[in-house]
Amino acid sequence: MTQLLLISDNHTEAGILHDVLTHNEDCDEAIHLGDSQFTYDDTELSRFVRVKGNTDFYPEFPAEEIVSINGIRAFCAHGHVHQVNRTRDILVNQAKMHHCDFAFYGHTHVARYEEIDGVHVINPGSISQSRSRVEETYAVVTIDDETGKGHVEFKNRKHEVIHEVQFELNR
Repeated sequence: MTQLLLISDNHTEAGILHDVLTHNEDCDEAIHLGDSQFTYDDTELSRFVRVKGNTDFYPEFPAEEIVSINGIRAFCAHGHVHQVNRTRDILVNQAKMHHCDFAFYGHTHVARYEEIDGVHVINPGSISQSRSRVEETYAVVTIDDETGKGHVEFKNRKHEVIHEVQFELNR
């Protein structure tokens, strides 16, 4: 079983990243999808794979990352340069170019799961400033390494599951 923690767009809110990690200590990888507005080496970001958001101004942040764990590959980016407010096709093409099962992004502040052209595209929403009728969220992605079946749990700030989506990887 592989478990990935996704979080994005805390926009200077201190303490929330530690809180989410504390409630998800068993995750295999924690990924911050940009707009923390912290310095790259801030202790709150230290356990996260991290990418640069449009409000992250430190040059140490990479524009994108590929996470590879237990045979699962994920393309990670904030999404602003991939025009995710308009389409996820550019993001999906990047994921496919890197042979990724997943494309993870932030930027829109809206929690979302889509399967596009065989790529599982997930935005965990914003942990601090939702821009939808749904409250602030983060996501936990769990995949059975043998079967490729998995699910995404969108959780609120109280760590309660508010929405869940089942999926299956194309193997």
